[in-house]
Amino acid sequence: MFKKLILIFTVFLFFTKANASIYIVDNYVFISSIEKIKKNRDFVIKEIKQKSLNDFLKSITIKSDFKSLGKIKNYQEYFKLFIVKNEYKKNNKYELLCKIEFDKIKIESFFKKKNIKYIGFKSNPILAIILNKKNDKLDIWPSEKFDLYWGKVSNNLLNIFPPNGDLTDIKLLNNINIRSYQIARLDKIASNYGVRDYIFILFDSDSLNKKENVFVKSQFNELKTSKKYDLADFNQINLNLFFEKVSYDLNNSWKEIQILAPAKVTTLLFDYKLNKLSDYSFIKGIFKKNKNIDTIRDIEITNQLYSGKIIYSGTLEQLKEFFYDEGFVYSRNGSRFYLSKK
Repeated sequence: MFKKLILIFTVFLFFTKANASIYIVDNYVFISSIEKIKKNRDFVIKEIKQKSLNDFLKSITIKSDFKSLGKIKNYQEYFKLFIVKNEYKKNNKYELLCKIEFDKIKIESFFKKKNIKYIGFKSNPILAIILNKKNDKLDIWPSEKFDLYWGKVSNNLLNIFPPNGDLTDIKLLNNINIRSYQIARLDKIASNYGVRDYIFILFDSDSLNKKENVFVKSQFNELKTSKKYDLADFNQINLNLFFEKVSYDLNNSWKEIQILAPAKVTTLLFDYKLNKLSDYSFIKGIFKKNKNIDTIRDIEITNQLYSGKIIYSGTLEQLKEFFYDEGFVYSRNGSRFYLSKK
């Protein structure tokens, strides 16, 4: 029970984060040279603004639309806030850490004039499972290592969180076959955290010749994709480069799915037998536990029957499985289904 409360609280925090404005970009890093800063600091600030705007527009559009934008004139008008939070020398380079707020209204107006499709929100929470495989054994990444690499990603639209707490109860390592991890039931693991989308990354030290030794699988809006990457070794420099690349690829994949293949939404009518008045509150509470049920509407409530309508995003197989796990039998007749206790 305590663990379930922790999981619910964790996911709630990420839903809150998902609602945060994408137009505020904190900790934006720009690298220049000491010579440039000394010679003309104002010119460097101009470079930061132009690049940060370009990076931001690239992050919320798909590749084909971004290419059609061309060079942005009057870039200054698209900023509401620009602050250099910190700056420091690093070897022969000069790094500036900035906080930026872009003007949402002006950018959306700009896209409307250009007839550009874009993403105006961050994702719902996405479970990220990262494993090391060595000597045919799987080890999950600790949260500290997870934060070290994902935390550096700028303009990231994906609200990613690692598995939390004791994982033995979901048998994560035991359920993933070390020789056929491509077909692991990762959706089952994600459902234990109250989410449907996931990212699975496996660093395989056992791969011969170090070819295709990183396997990445993701699911966004029920659409699964997988890809393999090559890394010469798993040192910090290579891991930084890898996460920069894979986060870019995953963000693009998620954006394109939201724009071109948004989540399927199904409207279903239901009947549920009432034996007493408290049964109505009980079944409403069951519905609210399912994160894929977006809306619950009452149609008719009598002494013996509760009829309503739900708007559901996800597959019907997942809905059936949810009701079964909660102790209900699901039977369907056309667009209406009937629920009863097992």
